[in-house]
Amino acid sequence: MEGALRRAATSLTDAKAAAAELKRGLHQDEPLALVAFFCSPRYATAAFAEAMAVAFQGVRLVGCTTAGEIGPKGYADHSVSAVSFGAGSFRAVAGLYRGLDQFRMSEATLMAAGLGERLLRAGGDLSEGTFGFFLIDGLSTKEELIASCVGNALDGIPLFGGSAADELRFERTAVYFDGAFHDRAFVLALVETAHGFRVFRSQNFVAGSKKLVVTDADPARRIVREFNAAPAVEEYARLNDLDPARLDPKAFATHPLVMKLGGAEYVRSIQQAHEDGGLTFYAKIEEGLVLTTADERDVLENLEGLFDELHHQLGPPLAVIGFDNVLRRLHLEASGTVARASALMRDNRVVGFNTFGEQFASMHVNQTFTGVAIGRERR
Repeated sequence: MEGALRRAATSLTDAKAAAAELKRGLHQDEPLALVAFFCSPRYATAAFAEAMAVAFQGVRLVGCTTAGEIGPKGYADHSVSAVSFGAGSFRAVAGLYRGLDQFRMSEATLMAAGLGERLLRAGGDLSEGTFGFFLIDGLSTKEELIASCVGNALDGIPLFGGSAADELRFERTAVYFDGAFHDRAFVLALVETAHGFRVFRSQNFVAGSKKLVVTDADPARRIVREFNAAPAVEEYARLNDLDPARLDPKAFATHPLVMKLGGAEYVRSIQQAHEDGGLTFYAKIEEGLVLTTADERDVLENLEGLFDELHHQLGPPLAVIGFDNVLRRLHLEASGTVARASALMRDNRVVGFNTFGEQFASMHVNQTFTGVAIGRERR
C-alpha cells in the first residue's frame, strides 16, 4: 500500500541529474495521478523546469520554491522534496492562475469550479473523498483573496495551502506548472481518494494579555506604521521586551502577534522592520484591528500532540503533505530543538516545505503547520 504515495528528495545540482533522481525515487508500478515538488530557489531555472517536464512527461506536475524543504530525512536545505500519487488510489486535477496583479475574483472562482467539474467527469467524488491544496507566490500579497475565493468556490471541500518562498531573500518566489516556473500566480490541485485523510492546522502560540491596536497601516502593502498611536517598531518592541534596534527574523519567530476571529485565534507574523518605524507582516493588517502579544506553547509538544492525534484518527500515515512556516523552523533552530522536530517529520512521513505563509479552509494564516495526513486504510 505504501506504493500509493512515494516520497523522494535530491540535492544534486545538475538539472537533468536531479530530475532523474526524483523520477527514480517517485516511480510506482502504475501510472501517476499527480507529482508535487518543493524546491530551493536555486532550482527555479528554465533548465530544471524543462528537465522535470521531460522526466515526468504526461504526468500532472505542480511545485513551488521554498524557505527549506521537508523530505524523507526530515528538514533539509538547498534541495528538492517531492511526492507522487499513484493513479490506482488517487485521482487529481490541477490548474494555474496567472496575473495576480490584476486578480479577478470571478476568474478564480470559475477556475476552481471548473477543476471540480473536471474531477467529476473523471469519476471523482466531491463529497467526502476530496481535498484541495494550492501553492501561491508568497510575495504576491494576495493570499487572503485567493484563500477566501477558492474556499468559497470549493463549497466545503477541505483546503490547505502554502505561500512559496525564496529562503529569506524576499526577491522572487514562484510556482511551477505546465513545464515552467511562474511568479504572480497560484496553482490549485484537487485530489480524490478512497483513503481516509484529515486536513489539519496546528500552531503553538496563543493570545497573550497585551493589546496592540493598529492605528496607522497600509493594508495593500501589509505595512503597519503605528500600534497604539506609537511607531510600530517601538511599540512592538516595548510590549515584547525587545531591543527595537535588534529586531530580526529570529526575534519575529519567537514573538509573533495573535488575532482573534470568530472564536478562533490566528497568528500574525512579522516579516521585516523598517528604518522609518514601520513593520511589514506576512498577512494583511488593517487599521482598527486589535492584536495581542503571544504566549508560547512548546513547539515540540505541539508537534507530538498533532501526530498522536493523527495516528489515533487514521493509524500510521501513508504520508503527510505538510506546509510549515519558516518562522517555526527559525524558532526551532534558535531553541536547539530542530533535530528533534526533524526526526518527528521523518518518522511521520512528512513531505513538504517551509513557507512564507499558510492557508487553511478560506483563511490565510501565519506561523502554523498545515497540511493533509493520508491514512493507509481505505474508508
